[in-house]
Amino acid sequence: MRSVLPSLGRRGGFGRRAVVALSVNGLSSMGNLMVSVTIARGESLARLGQFALAFSIYVLAVGLVRTAITETVLAGRVESAARTAVDGARRACVVAVGIGALAAVVGMLLGSPYLAIIGLALPGLVIYDYVKAISLGVGVTKVALAQEALWTGCVAAAVVTALWAPVAPVLVFASWAGAGASIGLAAALRQRYDVLPGWGLDRHQTHVAATFGAQFLVTNGAAQLALTGLASAAGMAVVGAVGAARTVFGPVALLVTTLSSLIVPYLARRRPTTTRARIRTAGPVAVLIFGLALPLVLAVCLLPDGLGRAVLGENWSAARPLLPLLAVEALLAPVALVAFAGHRVQAASTRALLIGGVLGPVRIAVIVVGGVLFGASGAAGALAVLAVLSAGSWWLSYLSLDRGGTRVALDRRTGLSR
Repeated sequence: MRSVLPSLGRRGGFGRRAVVALSVNGLSSMGNLMVSVTIARGESLARLGQFALAFSIYVLAVGLVRTAITETVLAGRVESAARTAVDGARRACVVAVGIGALAAVVGMLLGSPYLAIIGLALPGLVIYDYVKAISLGVGVTKVALAQEALWTGCVAAAVVTALWAPVAPVLVFASWAGAGASIGLAAALRQRYDVLPGWGLDRHQTHVAATFGAQFLVTNGAAQLALTGLASAAGMAVVGAVGAARTVFGPVALLVTTLSSLIVPYLARRRPTTTRARIRTAGPVAVLIFGLALPLVLAVCLLPDGLGRAVLGENWSAARPLLPLLAVEALLAPVALVAFAGHRVQAASTRALLIGGVLGPVRIAVIVVGGVLFGASGAAGALAVLAVLSAGSWWLSYLSLDRGGTRVALDRRTGLSR
């Protein structure tokens, strides 16, 4: 078997990696969209809400590992990328096993097969994303392309089978989760990543990872908690309607997923340290993202009713009015991602935690109150307001990092602040 060690530490050109990443995440979005559409067409709004919660836990776990662990490798120095990538896989397993066990137990207690399935598959799914992100950012890109093509093929086979046979939507979801977990573990073992759970960071490195992880939890974790609160206070059907509307924004989600593994290495190579330098470096990236997302968002908002019903079935009528509001979130989320990536490269973990700590409780309160008072439209409107607030906060903070005399010293070996 080929070792991952010789494969890392040789960063290719940003343009070439961007093309491969777009292809890889295009396949990923295609597979996720096929599963989402199958479930959206075959389940009631209440069961669709269960799926939305389960999928949000998957997104939460993957995002937490990316923020606290994977991006440490991507933001580090070239010469240490191979060793930190292998060690990082063990830390990813620790997080995935913990969240997965909790989700599986809760799913069994509540009688939700979607939660139970995602809990059992989560360790393999998180390792899958870790290997893919490292391969796209600093490793051999064809590894990510091969594993994504295989997973998408497995998902397509499950979806086609469901079209011709009476297969329950939850079984299609189980096929998606099981195939992804199996491929992730196989790819990690083939590349000789260490997949036995373990930590291995010193106190300072643990503090930096925990701070960025906490920041992610109080923002994105708050978003998942808001969904749970919304389901409890306004009903699972409201969550299902929002989830159905978000399904048709899959092409925009492709951009976010693609760029999340490319922006950090791009900014890490330049490491702008002044406001002017950050505007010159990160500004064009944000403008490019917005320009790419805008036509996709407009196309979704103008989707004909016939095509909408073909994608979402009877749930289209509940999702259609929410599209203009969710379009604001779809446009601004990737723009905010650029500024957050800048905080990660500058190792401004305390500042990031502070912003997340302020935005998190606001997110929960606004979404739940909006959903209770105005139903799905209120929840979607709250998401639009929060998207504006989040993008503005992250960019104002990123551009002002040096004004208070902030100086970030980076460890030459790991890229972490000292």
